[in-house]
Amino acid sequence: MSRPLDIRLCHVVPPLAHTCDDTAHRALAHPRITEERWWRRVRLPLVTGRIGAESVATGLARLALERWEGHALGEVMPALYAAGERPSVLATPVWRLREPVGAEAAHEYLRDLFLTVLDRLPREDVDREADGTTAARVERAPTTMPRRTDVPEQDRPSPERPTRSYVHELETHLSSDDERRRAVAVRRVFSRTPETLDSLGESFGVTRERIRQIHKQIREDLRARLEGPEGAFTAAHLRSLTTALGTATPLKAFWNLDPGHRHLIPSLGLPVGEILLALLPEHRVAGDWIVTGASTSLAERFSEELSRRIVLPLHEATALLLDGGVPSEHTGAWLETLPRTRIMDGHLVLWGRNLPDKAFAVLSLAGRPLHFDELVERVGGDFNESGFRERVHGDERIVRRDRRLFGLRSWGGREYLGLEETIRRELERAGGDMAVSDLVERITGWFDVTENSIRAMASGSAFARPAPGRVALPGTVPDHATAPYRPKRTVERTRRCFRCPDGVWWLRVDLNGEHLRGSGFPIPSGFAAWIGMRPGHRLPVRIGDRDSVAAWKNQPLMNSIRPLLLAEEARVGDHAFITLAEGRLLCRVHRHDPAPADPLAHALSLAGLPDPVSGTEGLTLLTRAVGLPEATAPDHLLAHLADRGDHDLLAALTPTD
Repeated sequence: MSRPLDIRLCHVVPPLAHTCDDTAHRALAHPRITEERWWRRVRLPLVTGRIGAESVATGLARLALERWEGHALGEVMPALYAAGERPSVLATPVWRLREPVGAEAAHEYLRDLFLTVLDRLPREDVDREADGTTAARVERAPTTMPRRTDVPEQDRPSPERPTRSYVHELETHLSSDDERRRAVAVRRVFSRTPETLDSLGESFGVTRERIRQIHKQIREDLRARLEGPEGAFTAAHLRSLTTALGTATPLKAFWNLDPGHRHLIPSLGLPVGEILLALLPEHRVAGDWIVTGASTSLAERFSEELSRRIVLPLHEATALLLDGGVPSEHTGAWLETLPRTRIMDGHLVLWGRNLPDKAFAVLSLAGRPLHFDELVERVGGDFNESGFRERVHGDERIVRRDRRLFGLRSWGGREYLGLEETIRRELERAGGDMAVSDLVERITGWFDVTENSIRAMASGSAFARPAPGRVALPGTVPDHATAPYRPKRTVERTRRCFRCPDGVWWLRVDLNGEHLRGSGFPIPSGFAAWIGMRPGHRLPVRIGDRDSVAAWKNQPLMNSIRPLLLAEEARVGDHAFITLAEGRLLCRVHRHDPAPADPLAHALSLAGLPDPVSGTEGLTLLTRAVGLPEATAPDHLLAHLADRGDHDLLAALTPTD
């Protein structure tokens, strides 16, 4: 029996001799090896027989990245020189492997590299261990270790370094360059963000023109190599890539197309894929994609199609992409990158920047009117629903089909304009007035509106009620409604109404804080009828320098007279007398007298009259002011004031014991 090979892992990997045992144990520990510090004590063929060379290589790769970053590859495992690796590669520090590709790719590269040595060593497969002796089957290494050049690159097994043909060509060519050419290659020729000629020139103390010449020479050398037998594998791979990438392919998919793309060229610190990207004749990197010039035309075609149709079925969009050269497995990802689009319910939808555009797209996709809540849900996002409703109402492309139902104007059909406007248009079609029951029947048949809502709106100030059971547009006077409106109490019998000698009636308003703050207020129906108001009508009024309105819904209401009160410097408790002349509201203010000395003068003040010369003259003025003849007896005057409800005047004129 031949003597087993007595070699430990620390013999193959010298840095292990200077590494803390705890650190080495964390990287190299395995449940099938129980011996402490086995990398010093257990024969390596026995270790690889128990746990496999790949497990050992994995632990060494971890140690190299975590603890031996400053060592060159040849210092970590000198046997690599005998395995066929070039000295320029083995002189590369470990830290340079990780920077361009990351720790994961560097770990994979180192593991495969260490396996080129560990796989060549003999391995002892243990059958049994007893009585301190080990019966083992030993696989010995060949007498001479073949160099990597003994086996053609394309025929070598994959775990070591997959798809080696084009990788070997590029590595062989680029690793032979001097330091300056390598720097220009890395920082300019193969970089996605090329460094400027001036910056590189300063780094090496040469002119920018010299850097440009080196750049050009590197490109020409590569082109010449690709056209010759030395670059046959690389040229073939570039041709296959051009076909596989099509018009557009995600950058991530490119790295997964071939394991060799991730292989690191140590002399450059770049993965092979970056070099291939720079060499592709028709493709360029745009963000996270690799595209050709045709991708721009394809995007423009989609933009035109969506602008015209708004919604495009996915099967049509996919067919367009396939015709445009996008690989089938990437059509979905390409559609997701299109700006201002969204994939919804099996369709590609033009997704505008503003809310009305999005609502228009959602309705176009639905093909039917949508309830407002459903429209909000489909549009999605964080926005104010009230503002959204107003903006949708204002969009000419979208119409209301009901109170909370929206559709597209292009679909045709009846539009809901709001209850007031709907009533107004129906009255216009009917010639100005119609029966309320007919109006209710029509509108409830078209829209989801209750009868009570229609009747309440029809009885409001926006419409006239010419006769019981009928409603009319303001200003229309149907044949059956020509009789003037007669209030139950005329202005002569209306409290706080007083006539001046010129025949104009005025209404006294006892001012409070609400008047001064600008609130509207009710006015008596007798006075309202005298100034031209009617139930259900709105009377235009000019108050100060602004247009206003006096409306008669349930009762006559006058709008705010605050501008007039401010002009008169009125205060709480004062008496304001108002009337209407030629559409303009007039106002005069009498100051409040908290302790009147003369009862008659106080009564005349309440009626808006001046102080009398004598008592007889004062009673005469007051009699005419309430609409009675001058010869009216005092008792009749008092009775008339009581009928009107002017109790403050009665109190002033009636003597007390």
